[in-house]
Amino acid sequence: MIVTREQVKSMWEKFVFHNELDPDLPPMIRDSWLRSKKAMVDPFRPYGWIKEIDNEKYRSLIDWSLPLMEGLYSIVKGSGFLVILCNENGQLLLSIGDRDPLARAEEIGFIAGADWSEQVMGTNAIGTSIAIDRPVQVFAEEHYTKICQSWTCSAAPIHDPDGRIIGVLNMSGPYEKVHSHTLGMVVSAVKAIEYQLKLHENAEKNVMMQRFLEATTNNMKEGILIIDRDGKIVKANNQLKKLFRIPQLQLEEKKIDNIFSDSSICSNHPLHLQNQELHLSVKPSNTVHHVLVDKIPIYEKKERIGSMIIVKEIEKVRQFVNHLSGNQAKITFADMIGQHPCFIEKMNEARLAAATDSNVLILGESGTGKEMVAQAIHNESKRKNKPFIAINCGGIPRDLLGSELFGYVDGAFTGAKKGGSAGKFELANGGTLFLDEIGEMSLEMQVLLLRVIQEKEVMRIGGHKVIPVDVRIIAATNKDLRQEVQKGSFREDLFFRLNVMPIVLPPLRERKEDIPLLVRHFIEKLAYKRNKPFPEIRSDFLEALMQYDWPGNIRELQNMIERVLNQCTKPMLTAADLPEEIFQPPRSLQIKEDVDISRNEIKKQSIIEALKQCNGNISKAARYLGISRSTFYRQMDKWNIRY
Repeated sequence: MIVTREQVKSMWEKFVFHNELDPDLPPMIRDSWLRSKKAMVDPFRPYGWIKEIDNEKYRSLIDWSLPLMEGLYSIVKGSGFLVILCNENGQLLLSIGDRDPLARAEEIGFIAGADWSEQVMGTNAIGTSIAIDRPVQVFAEEHYTKICQSWTCSAAPIHDPDGRIIGVLNMSGPYEKVHSHTLGMVVSAVKAIEYQLKLHENAEKNVMMQRFLEATTNNMKEGILIIDRDGKIVKANNQLKKLFRIPQLQLEEKKIDNIFSDSSICSNHPLHLQNQELHLSVKPSNTVHHVLVDKIPIYEKKERIGSMIIVKEIEKVRQFVNHLSGNQAKITFADMIGQHPCFIEKMNEARLAAATDSNVLILGESGTGKEMVAQAIHNESKRKNKPFIAINCGGIPRDLLGSELFGYVDGAFTGAKKGGSAGKFELANGGTLFLDEIGEMSLEMQVLLLRVIQEKEVMRIGGHKVIPVDVRIIAATNKDLRQEVQKGSFREDLFFRLNVMPIVLPPLRERKEDIPLLVRHFIEKLAYKRNKPFPEIRSDFLEALMQYDWPGNIRELQNMIERVLNQCTKPMLTAADLPEEIFQPPRSLQIKEDVDISRNEIKKQSIIEALKQCNGNISKAARYLGISRSTFYRQMDKWNIRY
């Protein structure tokens, strides 16, 4: 054990002059001396090496360390000690101390910018603590360079929160005043600095996370509101203020019931809401907003500390749902195939209708493409970016059609979905509602439909709130609605409301010149879909199709082509590939021409004959006649046909 300065001095001289290492030399000093000699440090250099340093780069380290340095100095003031801060490379940044020791330090170049690394000055508390990354105390002749041997230095490296060395805190003083507690004080001060740096980093992270949170919430399309357990608003994003048209008003710290009047979000009951449709009234203007609300409790250690409320505009939610569910028109006028003059004339009429916002009534036999024309009109109208909702008035049971069109509230009827449901008018708001087979709608439903068209507002079944709707109506039917009006099965006032822009589509038998175009279009589409080559079309194939009457119109032609392609194994299509019914007169149903029967009797016989032809399959029989299944059932009931 080293007990005297003279012993240490002797060890130093043996090593410097004779390269001998005393076995009693502390291992830490021994290893450092060896590194110093290997680095060819001059032990007799007269002063330190001063290099330029950018103090601004270390401004933060200096600012955090200075109060602790002043605290250390206040303990040793007047005793000849210096308190020194260095950077991660051992360069001096700042010195605090009595006048005399500061002057002596200046004489040996121990000033700001001085490089006191082990590679430059050999063994010393500053450089060695960096080299071995731990607190070090170096006595007198333990220093490798002679100019430092009148000092005893105690140093500890300063680490950032990630564990990297960013500096060194050192206390240097006269050898004779050394004390083991000196290093302990330095270590304690370093720990305090590191703790302050950690707090600062955490504070910066909190600020950064707050900025990220603000940026995230302010860029969300939904309104976000966070409230504490007492209903005080903690945070509201910009979208919420925009949604409710609240001027640049500081919502934070206000009570939520001072902003909104709905108890379900203002009170703690219920604690949780999911997809709750609300009409929120905003104070003090009392403007009402139709929104979808989620209310999610926030817990800390199983204790509720508040709630997050997510508010979505019902209109935007429905547009998104419509997009996902396919409630968009896909057909444009470019998809309409035909060159016959009467077809071109009808397409021109449809384009004129698209340029207006008036209701449209599309008339024509089943399969003539009424819905395609409706989609094309929508896609060329100013509503093209809004929903296109189609509903078949003849395909939905009479009792359910009202709830489909107008929606219903919670508990409106047995089996009603919890929370209620929006009807097609609400879903189509801003867009187009296509009412197919409008001629099949009951008189009771016609009254309700007429009211919605006139008032431009809807009331859900079982509800009391009036909901404004902006919907364009395109209706279609294969019936003669004027005759239905005369018969009393269709309201005249509704007919006039719908018949603003009438378009009568020609049956395929009146535009047979378009059959080759349609055939090639359907074959090309199916061949591409199935990754098959386009077959050769023989003239007899087209001639046979041109001779057929096509009671099912374009739909029947398309289905026929698909059937032929499924069954054909040759690279060409001939008349022999066509089914047998193409070569039979389909519309006469082999009724004897010499029998004088009424129109109703013809219809009755048509139903019976269709059932025979289709072996009692009602769906096929309805398609055979080109009418809907519901119409087929009604005609069976009318003439008491049982099969």
